[in-house]
Amino acid sequence: MTVADDTLIAEAVAALSLTDLGPIGAVGGQKAVRLVTRDGTRCVLKVVAVDFATNEALRRADREVELLGSLSNSNVVRVESPLVELGDPVHGAAWVEEYLDGEDLGALLGTRQWAWSEAQAMGIQVSNGLAAGHERSVIHRDLSANNVRRLSDGSYRVLDFGFARHTLRSGLTVAGQPGTRGFLTPEHLNSYSGGPMPMSDVFQVGILMYAALTGVLPFAYTGDDNEYFERLKRGAMTPLETLRPDLQPDQVAVVVRALHPQPARRFLNAAALRDALRGAP
Repeated sequence: MTVADDTLIAEAVAALSLTDLGPIGAVGGQKAVRLVTRDGTRCVLKVVAVDFATNEALRRADREVELLGSLSNSNVVRVESPLVELGDPVHGAAWVEEYLDGEDLGALLGTRQWAWSEAQAMGIQVSNGLAAGHERSVIHRDLSANNVRRLSDGSYRVLDFGFARHTLRSGLTVAGQPGTRGFLTPEHLNSYSGGPMPMSDVFQVGILMYAALTGVLPFAYTGDDNEYFERLKRGAMTPLETLRPDLQPDQVAVVVRALHPQPARRFLNAAALRDALRGAP
């Protein structure tokens, strides 16, 4: 794998007229994420290394920037520059996104059981961000806890549409089904024809809400793929009402419906889930 190293990062910083303040998030790998300033304002620089033998990383980066640029929504991270290709021949690409303070949801889950009102607010806002994509036939399909950020003001943003699938533009669909163990859907296992769909994003919001309410993932990954996949396909999880007997039946019903193993039995899309959560007590 080609790595986004210091040389490539320096090229990106110069090309976009930025001041580099150092890495944030994961360090190393094909994509580098840096805290930068532009005209005195903090932003996030993302730099992707491109293997000269394939343009998949470049196409994915271009797709992510295009999608983010088309989604004007308070619950989706805002892109603040066009994609810039680096080198000739191209060996990297870079773009700038808004800086988000706070923490990724992954750092907040598993530490305690959230009150219903907290989980409800999170579910509504995450669903609202995804709904903006669904309105444009865009499916996130890799919504893990680390792809959602809670800001210091308590609001939420959906991040990283790099693996998103645009159902109306086949040229923007990457091969295979990306996803994160513990946050996969039955559709990721090809249990249903067509692969991930809007109801798949609904399922992943259900995972986030269940984890927030209980402190554990509904389909936790313990290292055995076969065992995990079997539980996921069957929808074998500890009933939410067992772990949270204090919740009202209507509250439990919304989360359980979002987590139904059959896509057709879930909410149709993120907007439908958002509206159901708004109507829950």
